[in-house]
Amino acid sequence: MPEQNDKIFKFNKTQVDELQDRCNLYKNNLNPQQIKQTTQWLRAHSNLLRLVADLLAFRFIKRYEELVKIQLKTTINPSESELPPVEIIRDLEDNVTAVKLKLDEGNIAQIVKHLENDFAPEFEAAKIWEKTAEELLTNHEQLVIEKLAQLDLLRGETSTKTGSRNRQEAKSAALESEISLVLQDISQRVVSAITKGLDLPKLTLADLNQILRFKPNQTQEPIPVTEPRLTNDILAVPTFAALTSAIRAQIRKEFWHKDDNGLAYFKHQAKGNPNNYIEHYISSPGDITVLPWEQAEQIIDKYGFNTVKLHLIFAAHTMNQPVPWEGKFCLKASDVIKYLGWDKRTDLPVHQKLSEIAKTAFVLDCLLVKSVWVEGRNKKGGINASTPTGRMWNVVVDPRGQLNLAGKVEQPEEVYITVQPGLIFHSFLNKAGSKLKEALYQFGYLAKDILTIDPYHDELALRLAIHLAMESRIHVTGKYRVETLLKALLPHNVIDKARSDKRKGYDLRQRWDNALKLLQKLKWQIRFDESYPEWLQPGSQEGKPKEARKMKIIEWLLQAKLTINPPDPIPELLAANVKRQPKAQKRIPIRTTGLTSEQIRKARKAKGWSQRKLAGWLGVSNALVGYWEKGKRTPSEEMETKLRELLPIKD
Repeated sequence: MPEQNDKIFKFNKTQVDELQDRCNLYKNNLNPQQIKQTTQWLRAHSNLLRLVADLLAFRFIKRYEELVKIQLKTTINPSESELPPVEIIRDLEDNVTAVKLKLDEGNIAQIVKHLENDFAPEFEAAKIWEKTAEELLTNHEQLVIEKLAQLDLLRGETSTKTGSRNRQEAKSAALESEISLVLQDISQRVVSAITKGLDLPKLTLADLNQILRFKPNQTQEPIPVTEPRLTNDILAVPTFAALTSAIRAQIRKEFWHKDDNGLAYFKHQAKGNPNNYIEHYISSPGDITVLPWEQAEQIIDKYGFNTVKLHLIFAAHTMNQPVPWEGKFCLKASDVIKYLGWDKRTDLPVHQKLSEIAKTAFVLDCLLVKSVWVEGRNKKGGINASTPTGRMWNVVVDPRGQLNLAGKVEQPEEVYITVQPGLIFHSFLNKAGSKLKEALYQFGYLAKDILTIDPYHDELALRLAIHLAMESRIHVTGKYRVETLLKALLPHNVIDKARSDKRKGYDLRQRWDNALKLLQKLKWQIRFDESYPEWLQPGSQEGKPKEARKMKIIEWLLQAKLTINPPDPIPELLAANVKRQPKAQKRIPIRTTGLTSEQIRKARKAKGWSQRKLAGWLGVSNALVGYWEKGKRTPSEEMETKLRELLPIKD
């Protein structure tokens, strides 16, 4: 409601206080127990709230009719589609004399019910029940005492004669009538307080449409154009460091810390060079201001597998764009529900599922990413580095459905999520972070089944599947030691406890076995190394042999090796990805007699690479490549080796 949202539930304070004007002199003499009993009786059995809702409905409808009449008088030939369902009364000269809303008893009853529901919370907040009880006791104490005594009598009555019962019922009806007159007077003052708080004369038709639950055509927003659903079983997703570190930041919350300035941060260092790293911070939605730990922690607590799954869905749709990382796209939350397999859940109504997706998208909008990339030393001996900081995703959440009086859609019928990859990625494509420029175009593949794994029952399987999916582009062999994987998935103290506590060790092994079984069920390819004996493998009925008893079972498991590859056809797709660097184990010793500038330039052009792309692969600045090709500098022995691996250089 324009300029009214902060008032919509508010009573006029002065007028609410008038409810007590006549009892202020006697309030100290009131019996607290009687006040409590009277309040309970009013809340449970009186018609005060209904009286208020009836009066409000009448006043709102009258104001609505007045505004429509004004609109008809000031608008030339208004379109019928722009008018609510009204009956227009005109005089002989075709002047509008009156307007009546076309509402039957059912419509009015529904409006009254909505108003009861909308104002019930404010009755509690403004202590209307308590104030009414105090006034009744101050000015009509005998009526209230008789009523309460009568209720107690009737509740305790087990058997009475017919005549006695009839007399009691007649007396009760008379008493009810007297109290009703008092409550009608009070309800008039409560309604006056509400309408003054709302500033009723200034309410617009749009405001009243919200209050009365009307939906004229002119208030309907166009439905956004949304992306088609991801129908393939295998999804292409980016796998560069900033995206994967964001996943770790969401599911490894124990790695968030408070820095010296009191800010919450998560740090991910490059494996090859600790001087290069990525940090994540928390901001308010739509704002770049970093939040301190106390505020950020509330948002960090909301991160988890739901945010990671939506993060991956955003990434998959990003890769589907004509030019990834540019532009924006819109998703329907109902499609996201299907991606996650929530459409099969019966424990939540649809509107709650949609609201949960909306909250998840809202939280992703708070995640910042900062890249610190050292590009080398300058001529003065200083260090050249880039440190771009920006939002990971820019997200707009648009719930559609019936507005309540607070201007919120509490039970959405659909939620539209507009997503734009953070502008920080354009920094990577320009001056910042040589390697990250190329990394933006590095991608792997995600089996869509991962999104449906239930974290409540299969948390370790989900952690494992996400980790392997992000690693699969660079860890093509898929060969791992179990301990290495578990340390990447779980807090280290979990593994330490499993080593020292037999029961904890047994539990960890069961979780691991169940995770492997689920991945096998989802068509992941798992092969066990000779260090992973058959008796240790999931589902084995064999006991631990005598010769293996020198070492705990958990130690056998941690030292065991296995090969895990994602489902077909992902391994073939990865093998065909030409952006993968040559494997270290296939390197051949290269003579390093010194490359000429001409050799480097011709080989680069033969590869079809720009200087920027070559610099990205080598992890150096564009300027340094330019110096090599102009003969102003010569590559180091290490750089020459890398150049010979990457480019078709002939001696």
